[in-house]
This record gives sequence, C-alpha cells and structure tokens, in this order.
Amino acid sequence: MKKLRNIVIGFLCLAAPLYADVKKESRHFLTTEVGLGYSALLNQSALGKSSGLVGGKLQVGYEWNYRHLLVHTGLEFASINDRSRVQSFTLETPYTIGLPAGQQMNEHFEFQSFSETQYMGQINIPIQVGGWFANRYYFLAGMRLGLPVVHSASTRAQVRTYLTDPTLIGGLGEHEEVPVHDAYTSNERFPHAWAASLVNAQLSAEVGVVLNSFFEKPQKGKSKSSGHGKQPQKKPILYRVGLFADYGVTSCRDNTASPIDLASVSQPREITINDYYQASQTPIHSLLVGAKFAVLFQLNEQKPDKPLPSYFDIYIADAITSQPLAAHVDIYDSAKKRSVGKDTKNGRLRYRAKAGDYTITASNNLYYPAIQDATIADEGVNDTIRMALRPRPWLRLRITNTDTGEPLSVAVRLQNSKGDSVTTLQTVQETGVARTMLDEKQSYSLRIEQTGYETLIRDIAYVGDSLNLTLTPIKVGRKVVLHNLFFATNKTRILPQSEQALDELYEFLRDNPSLVIRITGHTDNVGSDQANQILSEGRAEAVRDEIVKRGIASERIEAEGKGETEPIDSNETEEGRANNRRVEFTIISTGGANIEQIHE
Repeated sequence: MKKLRNIVIGFLCLAAPLYADVKKESRHFLTTEVGLGYSALLNQSALGKSSGLVGGKLQVGYEWNYRHLLVHTGLEFASINDRSRVQSFTLETPYTIGLPAGQQMNEHFEFQSFSETQYMGQINIPIQVGGWFANRYYFLAGMRLGLPVVHSASTRAQVRTYLTDPTLIGGLGEHEEVPVHDAYTSNERFPHAWAASLVNAQLSAEVGVVLNSFFEKPQKGKSKSSGHGKQPQKKPILYRVGLFADYGVTSCRDNTASPIDLASVSQPREITINDYYQASQTPIHSLLVGAKFAVLFQLNEQKPDKPLPSYFDIYIADAITSQPLAAHVDIYDSAKKRSVGKDTKNGRLRYRAKAGDYTITASNNLYYPAIQDATIADEGVNDTIRMALRPRPWLRLRITNTDTGEPLSVAVRLQNSKGDSVTTLQTVQETGVARTMLDEKQSYSLRIEQTGYETLIRDIAYVGDSLNLTLTPIKVGRKVVLHNLFFATNKTRILPQSEQALDELYEFLRDNPSLVIRITGHTDNVGSDQANQILSEGRAEAVRDEIVKRGIASERIEAEGKGETEPIDSNETEEGRANNRRVEFTIISTGGANIEQIHE
C-alpha cells in the first residue's frame, strides 16, 4: 500500500508541472470554415463509372493548440454529389398484352445513355490531430463520422423497346430474332429518395498555411505595461487556407440487399442505378477534395509570449589547418558595457544573448587574437560566428660556445625597436635552446651578456626565425671593434649617438670585473702621419675617460693610438677609409683567472 502511495505521489509530482505548463501555453479557438471542391460516389464495378460533381462543406468547430500540437473537432455539413453513367444494356420480359391465351412474345428494353445524378448531404463530426510549425504552416489528419440526412437522385435513360415472337420468326431459318415493331422510345426522369441506415466513416486530412504570418509584422521589444502590470494583449483572429481530402464508405446505397436479377424486373422502366449496383454488389465510396478557408477566433486571453532565446554559435579554428581550436572567448555587450569570458569546448561555444550589438574576441596564447563584431537583430534570432586564429611565429634560439660548440645556458635579452618592451629568455643548459613569441608587427634586437664571453648583439630579421648563435670566450689578445662609435670630423669629441656603444663597453667591463683592456684608436691615411697619430690617441683617451666616468677603475683601462699604421681595409675607397677609422679594445689581462676554462 505504501509503495502504491509513493507511486501516486511521484506521478502527481511529475504531472503537476506538466499540467501547469499545458494550462499556461494552451490556446482555444472557435473555428468557422467553408470548403469547395470535387465530390464523387465511387464504385469498383466494371458496369459503369462516376464522373463526379461539385461538392462542399460548412463547419463550426473547436480547436485546441498547445505549442506545436493541434486537436480539432466540430459540427459540419457536407454536400457530396455525383453523376454516374452505365454502359448500355438490355432487359427482356414476357409480353402477353393483347395476345390470345397461351401465347406470348418477348419484350426487349435497350437502355442507352443511362445515367443518374445523386445529391447527398450529411452531418459530420470531425476528429483530427495535427501540428503547427514555423508559426505559419499546419496539418490535420483523422476521421469524420457522418450521418446522411439529405439524399436524392434522378435517373435519366433513353430506352428503345421492341417485341419478338420466337414462334412466328423461328421458321425463317438463320434469322432467329427479327423485331416486329418499336413499342416506344422514352427519355424520362425517375426521382426517388435513398434511405440512410448506417453512420458513414471517412478518413480525413488537410494541410495549409496561416495567412497572418504574411501580412503581420513581428513585434520587436517588450510589450508596454501600465502601473498595474502588463496589459493583456488583444485576442487574435487567425485566417488560414488549406487543401483537404475526405474519403470513406457511404451507406446511402443499401448494398446489403440480395442481388436483383435485372432481367426479371417486372417494372424495367423504373430501374435505377442503385438497383444496378446492388446487382453487381460493388461497395460505394465517397470522395470530397478541395480548398477551404477558415477563420479562427481565440477564446482565451492571449498571454504575452516569452521571448525566444537567442544564441551565438561560435566556432574557433586554426587558420592554417582549419582544425577546431580551444580558445578563450570574450563577449563584450555594447549596451551593458561589460564583458563575459568563456572557454570553448572542442572549438565550439554556444552563448545565450539578448538582442543587441556585441564584440567577440577569441584568444589563445599560441595564436594571434581575432576580433569580430556581431549583432542579434531580434529575440529568437541566432547568429553563427566563425573565427580563424592565425598561429603566432616562434623565435627559436640555440646558443653554443664558439670554440667548443657546446651548448650554453645564458640569458638572452630581447628588445623592440621602440625600446618599450624587453623580454628575457634563459636557454636550457643541456641544449642551449630557448624559444618565445614576439609581435610580428615590430622589429627586435637581441643582446647576450655572459661572464667570460664577449657580448653578442644582433638584429632579428623575422620573429619566426630559428637562429644558431655562438658566444666567443674572452681570451688575452682578443680584439673587439667598437661599432656605432661616432666622433666629430677630425675631432676627439664623441657624438651623442655613441651612447649605446659606450654603455655596452661599460656593461661588459662591469660584468667581467677582473678584465684589463687596452683601447686603441685608428685613422685612415687622409692627413699627415703626425696629425693622424695625435687624433687616434685623443680618441682612445676620450673613450677611456667616458668609461671611467661611468664607474670603471682607470687602472683597468689603457689607451693608445696607432694613427694610420694598422689599416684593416683599403684607403682607396670611402667605405674602406670609414672602416679604417675605428676604435677597438684588446684584452690584455684576465686578472689571473682562466675564464675560458671556467665556462667550458
């Protein structure tokens, strides 16, 4: 008993929300319909055929609508009419009128153009179930139970009659039957009524369209409300047109009667097609097809429809491989001035949004972000967003010892050309490899300062390059030219654009505090030897003084000039003379430490 009670309670718990939803979403309509089309009373007999007539229907009904479900019933009057034609046939009966006793002749009735027009009216109760979809189209299917209430028919035939006397004619040999005379030829109507004995059943179907969806514009936004709450919406009137077909069995002709032998009918002039079909025992089917127009008056108050949800279906893919890509998606609502961040699953994200304008940004650490504007035009409208992220290029570095080829673990400083972004990488000891992603729209340079090695400075041509770089160990006697060091013409004054070169030399000596160097100045061969010697010495001393000012002890730096005595290029060209005008430093002491050995 307890188990049964729990089952009942559980059922009620499940049914209550469903009942509440059905009650809330249901719409009830009073319907009025009129239809016109083709009708016929069909039979399977080979004796004749039906050509059909115009038929129609009038109906007052009730229709219940719950979301996409339709249930329809009502009371209907249908007119099903038909014209049937039977191929020519002949009946024969004995004829004794005016003949002596014991004698008879045969009377023949040749029925030609034998036709009958039938009119049937019946009351139907339709029982139909169907659907409503896209807020525009509908269909109904079911059955109709009908009771014929009005039946009438008229028969028309052209009958030719003649008499034959087998006794009189038989002695003429091969001519066994010769008409003696035409008794009459008639063309008459025989009105009569049919009696209905059974309820008719018909299969029924219809499909059509709601006209309102074509001439009514959808309302955007929220309904206006007064201070007392939401205003009730006007009960709508719907108009729809459709095509229908009803097909079934009719009881208007009593086919259950015993077959009649037409040749023995005593009143051949009163024979009807009903008699003829009874003799052939063919079932009679009613058919009514056509078009209909309906007006539906909603009975209950139309509650405001909940706005249909709108969604962004966002797809993120790799721009090169087109494969789905996991990404973080930021959705900015322009109206609310706020963003919502979501992560995709398998490259796809469904986000519910209200009508308005949005900016969608998809990002992944390994890809350039993609930005796209999107709009939800109206509630219930979805939008599909497809975004392809372009992979960011990797800068790959491998740092090794110049002399031994062994990988080095060093810090690599990357700086953009604007000087406002600095990235530092650390190479792996075992491989000497490091990688990073940089902004493809900017240019960069790298700088490696490692104790015991010469400073390496290099511009990066493309942020997606793979660079194999080597660091040269510091050794006594190693000479290094100071590039980007500029002087006033024929002067020892250092120009301001030389600051970076001076800073680099200072940082090299700072990072290697045991080193002692000699700064040497060189000139081209323009001018006298003495003048060039004095100029080279002055420029070397000027560089030393600048480094000492920055904090390097003066005893760690020597200065000398070589004039034009040690050219490294030809003095016959301007480019060669520019290369010869240089300042370089030479490592003259490592302070007793074997620096190269330490970093091997």
